Amino acid sequence: MLTRWRPELRRTLRIALLTAVLALIPTGVVSARAAAPASCMGHESSSISPPGTSDEFQGGMAQVMPDFRAIISFFARLHEGSHEACDAAIE
Repeated sequence: MLTRWRPELRRTLRIALLTAVLALIPTGVVSARAAAPASCMGHESSSISPPGTSDEFQGGMAQVMPDFRAIISFFARLHEGSHEACDAAIE
């Protein structure tokens, strides 16, 4: 009976050992800062995330997103035909 369970027991022990070793590998500190090639919006959003880190926007990105959605919605409805025409339409 023991020989029947032995391969499964070995496999379970190997998986447990591998999981324990992987859990012990040191990882770097997770940063909310945007990476260097990020867009301007990425840099701005990383400066107010997580919520509570900015005096200006205590709610973080969750506080800012409704306004951004309204702006994006406005620009998405413009169909002026060219970049210059869009610039003229919003001036």
